[in-house]
Amino acid sequence: MKTSNSKKLSIIIVSYNSKRNLKGCIDSIYSKIGNSLNWEVIVVNNDEREDLSNLKIDFSRVKLIDHKKNVGFGAGMNLGASKAKGEFLLLLNPDTEIDSENIWDVLDEFKRDKKIGIMGGGIFGRNGERQEWSAGKEISLYDLIRNNLGFSRSEKIWNSSEKIRCDWVAGTALFIKRKLFNELGGFDDNFFMYFEDMDLCRRVRKKGLKIFFYPEFRVLHGCGESYEDTRLQKKHYYDSMEKFLVKHSKYSGFLVTKIVRKTIIRK
Repeated sequence: MKTSNSKKLSIIIVSYNSKRNLKGCIDSIYSKIGNSLNWEVIVVNNDEREDLSNLKIDFSRVKLIDHKKNVGFGAGMNLGASKAKGEFLLLLNPDTEIDSENIWDVLDEFKRDKKIGIMGGGIFGRNGERQEWSAGKEISLYDLIRNNLGFSRSEKIWNSSEKIRCDWVAGTALFIKRKLFNELGGFDDNFFMYFEDMDLCRRVRKKGLKIFFYPEFRVLHGCGESYEDTRLQKKHYYDSMEKFLVKHSKYSGFLVTKIVRKTIIRK
């Protein structure tokens, strides 16, 4: 039986160096979701330098967790989810804006197919172009080589204009039932940034559930805007890739990553 404070949807946002984008993100939630369902926003502030309490937004549905310690994306999301009351979670980046009014369609997909574990939204740049690596095939040695040659198998997925099954979707805009997220223990917070979404999707698939990319739910995204240092961004990316490959026993891919990053990180 649902309690009076239960919600249909909890939107979790982890903010770090993102105050300049956060107002647009939250305003878009009010604009595109409005009163169509019972929802809440939980913002976890990982940045000790930023005060979000004076943000010029409507705080009536927004809960601010002033963590002010940069524990990483996954750990921040886990903290936000622990305070959530929604049946569904939407994990959303702070440098995004919801661009479509069809959120009910996403939630209805879970009702139609009980084997769906995760749905990912379509990610578009500010210029309206589809963003690469918003969904795809799980990484392998074969894919590492293809990706670095510019022939990714995942391109067909992120360019799809219709719902399509895949191995993973980006945590930029990821839907999952709160009950399932909690059963899985949330994100593995050993991943500071990057690959926590791929790891979560892998664990969902191991439970026999399906992952879908749903491009009709549109989200605009300013890619990587929380990073001021691109070298640090690359380091976090390849650190997490190595952790993912070691965790899932893909040692050949791990060795290739070691070789690739020695070239890339120097740039």
